[in-house]
Amino acid sequence: MEAKGATTGSVQPCSFPLNGPSIDLRGLEAPSFLVTIDTEEEFDWSSPFTRDQHGLSHISAIEPFQLLCERNGVKPVYLVDYPVANDRRAAELFADLARRGVAEIGLQLHPWVSPPFVEEVNVRNSYACNLPADVERAKLTALHDIVGERIGVRADCYRAGRYGAGQNTVRVLEDLGVRVDTSVRSLFDYSGQGGPNYARCPLTPYWVKPGKLLELPVTSVFGGMLRSMGPRLFDQVFGSETMRSALARCGMLERLALTPEGIPVEKAIEAIDFALDDQLPVLTFSFHSPSLAVGHTPYVRNEADLQAFYIWWERVFAHLAQRGVRPASVGAIAGAAFGG
Repeated sequence: MEAKGATTGSVQPCSFPLNGPSIDLRGLEAPSFLVTIDTEEEFDWSSPFTRDQHGLSHISAIEPFQLLCERNGVKPVYLVDYPVANDRRAAELFADLARRGVAEIGLQLHPWVSPPFVEEVNVRNSYACNLPADVERAKLTALHDIVGERIGVRADCYRAGRYGAGQNTVRVLEDLGVRVDTSVRSLFDYSGQGGPNYARCPLTPYWVKPGKLLELPVTSVFGGMLRSMGPRLFDQVFGSETMRSALARCGMLERLALTPEGIPVEKAIEAIDFALDDQLPVLTFSFHSPSLAVGHTPYVRNEADLQAFYIWWERVFAHLAQRGVRPASVGAIAGAAFGG
């Protein structure tokens, strides 16, 4: 394995398949929703990436959220990264949830804290798709193996940290037997930092490799009076924060992600209704596990924010139930897609 510093022209750019054949989900009770959690270490989001300046003190805060999910019949998907899987307390928690069948465990790769530690730590290399193919493979394989060893599950679902999936990712997932990817964040463009551009990816699940790997995009939709023109206006609007804010404030056009992080609950409910109007068969929610405790993310800075976080989920779960959107699981969606 060749160690490299900053990525060079010899490294393949992020080029994850951005479209593919649609998936037949008629075997799934639709519409459905998933709750996915990027289950990761705590670190300072405003500072440079580091190998060792992180913590896991929020792990105990996962249990209250899990109980909320269970009361609402929701089976959350914890996409765990290497520091989490390597922590005894966390591994025991997720192993118990998996044994009881009340949650699913998947993979999330943060390259800068995942062995082997051979690359330079920087923004570009924080997207695993920018690493040399053998380095990305080694890190993803190490993550897959430690989740199997410490948590006792053979993970069937993957999300690249920072949504940094690429063409090489597809081959590694196929070799590891992972059948479901959820790295695509539709309507978002990370190419300014060297990451993927998902601006024009489908909002609906699609085949990355038919019969081998399916994609469950993280759901975002356009809202506002011009929402039907969102795809056409993306390049002119979303490259400028000033333009984005102005259009959102006047109710003309805004991008709404299904997350409690930065999206008010009223907007999230609007987004759910828009997604149902667009006949999306699966709504995929997401957030970062450190937001379950105070002081680790910009979204939960104090106890009032944490209380609002839980109220957000209670209102969203109630609205989903009112609209007839049923909780699903990665296993059920994979079963419908793969026919068993």
